[in-house]
Amino acid sequence: MRQITTLLAKTKIDYSWSFSDKTRKDTTYITHGYHRYPAKFIPQIVSRLAEKYTREGDSIVDPFGGCGTTLVESKVMGRPSIAIDINPVAVLITKILCKI
Repeated sequence: MRQITTLLAKTKIDYSWSFSDKTRKDTTYITHGYHRYPAKFIPQIVSRLAEKYTREGDSIVDPFGGCGTTLVESKVMGRPSIAIDINPVAVLITKILCKI
């Protein structure tokens, strides 16, 4: 345990990935606030990851599509995307939110 604590104390924290300053208003734009999905993540995470690891025109795949956050943010960023989910309720929510 002491080794882990020492290692963590030496690890530099990248605060640019902190979204603690985001309010509910910041994270519920477009269709992101229409439904309270239990495993939802904030859209800024998708945007940041897409900016860092893709270029415009690259496709994005979300194998745990949930309520469609990745699909919506990908569309905003000009990246085609595909999402799947095993939960039929999540699939229904995504179909509805992505048609709005």
